[in-house]
Amino acid sequence: MCNDCFDKQYYGFPSYTEYEEFEAILDFKARSHKIQIIESEDEGVKGLMYYHLYFKYNTCSEKYALSIPDHAWRGYFLTEQNAFDYRKKLRISDKDKRNGCLIFILLLCSLFLYALFANF
Repeated sequence: MCNDCFDKQYYGFPSYTEYEEFEAILDFKARSHKIQIIESEDEGVKGLMYYHLYFKYNTCSEKYALSIPDHAWRGYFLTEQNAFDYRKKLRISDKDKRNGCLIFILLLCSLFLYALFANF
């Protein structure tokens, strides 16, 4: 990281106002040629979603991924590797939630069937 880099990474933008402030700084850095939009060659390999923008700092060549917030999705601005790790954690968390819901539904069905046939 260099002096032109952001001082922190964003794992989510708490409000759209905060995202707009961040976007203004990002736009200023792009207009002053400190950062540029790039295409990621290994997006499919790393498993990142397609709605990301990728940036590279011209001074230190550090690559960042920006996910734009949309409704409940809070977005993020992370280094390319941290973005990959974060998406991987989110996929695991989503899978765990899905499995937990399936177990809960099976438990409810089992209780319902037990209550239904317990009277016989």
